[in-house]
Amino acid sequence: MNTTTSTLAAFTLACSLLTPALAQNHADHASHGSAAPATAPAAAATAEAVMTAGEITRVDKRASKLTIRHEDIKNLDMPAMTMVFGLKDSTQVAQFNPGDKVRFHVQDEGGSLTITRIERAE
Repeated sequence: MNTTTSTLAAFTLACSLLTPALAQNHADHASHGSAAPATAPAAAATAEAVMTAGEITRVDKRASKLTIRHEDIKNLDMPAMTMVFGLKDSTQVAQFNPGDKVRFHVQDEGGSLTITRIERAE
């Protein structure tokens, strides 16, 4: 047996010994892939539930918009500031007045920031 042949034989033997262990390790990791679909909806639900605290500074009933001085909007990576938001449900505008403390969820819908959920803060 020459050096190349014995190196190849040693490599082949090592591979045959490692193959069951590698297959087992791969099988152990396979369960991680099946968990991803179960956690993806949970992550989406958590993102949807992110509420931001703020105070209404202006109510535009005609345009169904609220100006809110708000904390960081975590789901949009937006720092605290005061800005105008539209309401997804325009009938809600009548429920609020300047000075009201609120918690709200806002989403970027085609470049327009829209409040999809709003409630009075306690």
